Amino acid sequence: MPDDARPDRSGLLVSLNFVREPRNCLEGVSINVRKLDGSDAIENGMAKAILDSLCDRLVPVWFSDGSRKMLMHPETDVARLVISGDPAPAHLEDEVAAWRERYAAFA
Repeated sequence: MPDDARPDRSGLLVSLNFVREPRNCLEGVSINVRKLDGSDAIENGMAKAILDSLCDRLVPVWFSDGSRKMLMHPETDVARLVISGDPAPAHLEDEVAAWRERYAAFA
């Protein structure tokens, strides 16, 4: 992470989380980005910049603005298929298979 991503500069806390009993496979091991109280990281674009830099790997990324927790990566369609186990359409088969393989231990 760049120096600008430090919590005292960005208003965001980025952490790697491990959940022993996750509600779904995308919560077992994930990156969590939490907006700190009083932060303007959403308004000034820092949250978008940091989330964009984190959402390019096979690691789930969650964002919390203080009132709700949202899955930012993988995209909604992919996440739904990974969690449900439903067959993926052809254009998502490879991506869904990669996520399922990586997080099978948490399914």
